[in-house]
Amino acid sequence: MKQFILAAVLLLSISLVAMAQRDARYTQYMFNQQMINPGYTGSADWLSFTGIGRLQWAGIDGAPKTAGLSVHTPLGRYKKFGIGGYVEHDRIGVHNQTNAFASYAYKFILGESRLAIGLQGGVAYLRSDFTQVKGNENIDITIDNAFADNQRNLLPNFGLGLYLYQPNKYYLGVSAPHLLNNNLRSDDGVTTIARQYRHYYAMGGVVIGNEDFRVRPSFLVKMVPTQAPIQLDANLMFLLKEVLWFGASYRTAFGNSDPFAQSESINGILAFQFPMGLKLGYAYDYTLSKLSNFTSGSHEVMVGLDLKDPKGMGRFVTPRYF
Repeated sequence: MKQFILAAVLLLSISLVAMAQRDARYTQYMFNQQMINPGYTGSADWLSFTGIGRLQWAGIDGAPKTAGLSVHTPLGRYKKFGIGGYVEHDRIGVHNQTNAFASYAYKFILGESRLAIGLQGGVAYLRSDFTQVKGNENIDITIDNAFADNQRNLLPNFGLGLYLYQPNKYYLGVSAPHLLNNNLRSDDGVTTIARQYRHYYAMGGVVIGNEDFRVRPSFLVKMVPTQAPIQLDANLMFLLKEVLWFGASYRTAFGNSDPFAQSESINGILAFQFPMGLKLGYAYDYTLSKLSNFTSGSHEVMVGLDLKDPKGMGRFVTPRYF
């Protein structure tokens, strides 16, 4: 069993370098979409912070660990544009990737709705510590040149997004957070060892109900054409008394001959929304794929803080639902 897990992690690490690491996933994406759509920047009427930490596939050595922090705010007399940014660190096996991006969005007023066009730019620093990989009596890596040297790559990139919404009613969006298909090169600067691939997202959600009980269905679709199955997150959340969020989501992959294209997980979400702008959330992903034989699931925590004005926090009569 241990030999199988070690081999699986090594193969996963190699495959990630071969096709470049996929964007990090978040189960509580609906509480902060800035890291997947720059058009979301400034969509709230106040300064907003969100931090998310994720431990995926608990119990498997080298499994993904992700942490991200974002901030954004509207600006201007009529709050017609927004600025923000985020930092994110993602680790899987011997690979560490740190992203730092700034974003800007301009809003067009369409009656009660807003159409925001967002742009983001920044860098990703990818470090692969191949010399830290250890073998055993059945797996000998000393003869494999792929593990002979560590690799470092600094990759600039930019992205675009459209975000159509009516505050606290509905939203629809499409985005490509990283438009450049960067080549990852070895330390000699010549040999290409991997490549980044463009990710596309489509998202939407709506809120139905009153202040005693609200229902919020939402979805997120992620596509990496020709490189991975299409991934769908379908979510249904409930809000009691404008304080307690609870619900579940289902994650699956389809549209590809990949044998791993199947149901991935069913996820439970619980969050508290306090009247002073603080939000706390927890998500647990129960693995449905064959990995369930080796992991107890995935865990994710979220902390959000909305500031109504620079002088401090005030009571939120109508909290934010997206």
